Amino acid sequence: MTLENFINLRNFFLLIATSFLFFFLNLNSEARNYADRQETLRDALGYEFILGREPQRIISLAPNLTEILFALGSGDKIVGLTRFCNFPPEATRIEKVGGLLDPSLEKITALQPDLILAFRGTPLEVLNKLRSSGLPLFVFDEGEKVTELFSLIKTIGLITRNEDRAKEFLLHLESRLKEVQKMIQATRARPRVFITLASPGLWTCGRRSFLHDLIELAGGQNVAAFESRRWFALKLEDLLRFSPEIIVILAPNSKIFEARKDYFLKEESLKNVAAIRANRFGWLHEDEASRFGPRLIKALEELARLLHPEVFN
Repeated sequence: MTLENFINLRNFFLLIATSFLFFFLNLNSEARNYADRQETLRDALGYEFILGREPQRIISLAPNLTEILFALGSGDKIVGLTRFCNFPPEATRIEKVGGLLDPSLEKITALQPDLILAFRGTPLEVLNKLRSSGLPLFVFDEGEKVTELFSLIKTIGLITRNEDRAKEFLLHLESRLKEVQKMIQATRARPRVFITLASPGLWTCGRRSFLHDLIELAGGQNVAAFESRRWFALKLEDLLRFSPEIIVILAPNSKIFEARKDYFLKEESLKNVAAIRANRFGWLHEDEASRFGPRLIKALEELARLLHPEVFN
């Protein structure tokens, strides 16, 4: 080999080595830039959550979150749910990790989730144990306004990497809400409404409940708006004083609704309440109306029809 050939060969290898060096330096720089660009969110408890790849093993610790996950097309990624997650029907076939207040840390850990979604209603002690175990947890607040549901859906779309599906779904829900608002504007009537559970007692929702907002969006007045608590037992004298024009009962089926309705009609002390004199009652499915999820818009449509048959009929 001549000296000239040796020099040329050496320069060739130096060029290759330099190219590889620049390639790896550039790759490392892009990785750092990607890390810097990683989007982060803060959950309801103030903890930072880094958005990563699409999660493949999700655990939902609230029925409304489960419904949103299915609506966004992530149902097949769910590996664990609470025993109260009963909609859609496919959810009943997924492994249960406990209840809303007592999920099993052992069961959750065994399922090896790469995402856990929960609400602040889950005991803080449980949430802290999940987080301290290094499990990827994101906690949500329950909104006070129906429109806050849209933000919740958008956030879950981000976390699950279903942004496009979430955007499309939100347009659908928002259009239905706007249609109700348009219909309500056709009447000035704003009937007094008492929403209650089918269980014993006069349990109802105060002004900090999203059900209070649901009543107003449907064109009614919540007789329990004087109370800030989300749920409380209304006093008998307050029910008599405000005399609602319609009583809306949240019940799981029509049979239980009818039984609760009969109680109101037969209760002698309530005979002067306007709704009872007029025999004006309405039924909303308790899961649809009491869960801060997609079916809340359906409950809004049904409530608006109950309050304003003169417009919707």
